[in-house]
Amino acid sequence: MVDLNNTDEHLYDLVARDLKKKIREYYFGQEGKIPNYLQLTEMYDVSMSTIKKAMKILNEEHVLVSRVGKGTFANKAFLEGNLNGDSIKKNGSEHHKTGKVGLMIRDIDGPYFSGIYKALADKADTLHQQLMLTVSRDFHQQEDSLLRMMMAHEVDGMLLTTRRKSIFGSRIYDLLYEQHIPTVLLHDVYDAKLPIVDVNNYLGGSLAAEHLLKHAKGNLSVIVGEHGFRADDLRLEGFLDTLKQHDIDIEDRCHVFRYSFGTENTAFDEGYKLGMSLAVKNLVIGGIFLFNDLIAMGFQKAMLEREISMPDDIRVIGFDNIERCTEARIPLTTIEVPRYEIGIKAYEILRNFMRDGHTKVPPRTLIDPKLIVRESA
Repeated sequence: MVDLNNTDEHLYDLVARDLKKKIREYYFGQEGKIPNYLQLTEMYDVSMSTIKKAMKILNEEHVLVSRVGKGTFANKAFLEGNLNGDSIKKNGSEHHKTGKVGLMIRDIDGPYFSGIYKALADKADTLHQQLMLTVSRDFHQQEDSLLRMMMAHEVDGMLLTTRRKSIFGSRIYDLLYEQHIPTVLLHDVYDAKLPIVDVNNYLGGSLAAEHLLKHAKGNLSVIVGEHGFRADDLRLEGFLDTLKQHDIDIEDRCHVFRYSFGTENTAFDEGYKLGMSLAVKNLVIGGIFLFNDLIAMGFQKAMLEREISMPDDIRVIGFDNIERCTEARIPLTTIEVPRYEIGIKAYEILRNFMRDGHTKVPPRTLIDPKLIVRESA
């Protein structure tokens, strides 16, 4: 029965979920013919608009198929997932074991996520599992649609990245949790109910600060993303806490700049613009920590054009240790993120989650980074 008084969820989501439940239970018979829109409005006592939105969700999830001149039916592939004898009990409900793992990442071409993807693909290949890749490109609406699509394919588990500052209150992530779909996030976010595997961002910020304190002259600066992204916030927190431990007056000796950056594809250009606009000489900045290697390399280009020497005038540290760091005109000192290790660990935790359930999985697993010293700092 649909609780139409549930104000925490859109009405069309409730209808879509109830229809899917009825289809699984063969409420509409073995053939699975769905009532027409008018009949559904009467059945649920809701508007035509609500029914259309609910049906749109089910069509996007491939739960339904249309037959010209005959009507709308349950997708056989969806029904067969429930008829197949190869099923396992998971958290008290039947789940069809497919051998598929869903992977949603923001950018397969960028150096950061491509490194993680390689580890996940290698692990899936070793275990003879199918890795279903989707790329979200940072758009929340597209992200929700892709997640629904993967849920419709009945994957055994999911590995995800998101550019949301928080997934708290996001209905699609609540559904993953409530429906007991094993899911692991590949970077840190606030208020996550789902297990997370990421680099220790706090330690990364601390390592950068320690190095600059030892070698840089004058004031220090740190460039991070906008407020609310947990990874950036933790890097900044680690950096500033380390300065405090060395009795550094942060207000006097450290300049913190927050920027809203775009994607990995635009990061280099944004770093260059930042370097050209920042009055480094006027601020007497002797060392700077940037939260991304591509931004740091763009910043380096600006410094070279302005005839500011590295490391003599300013020491520059990035974050990630992508391959291009060694190809820069001044090879970049950076904090290395063990991307391959993160991918392997995330897959292992997901396997444990699929086998043992949520309670046996650590809520947050952090992999330590390390400082890679090159000519820029």
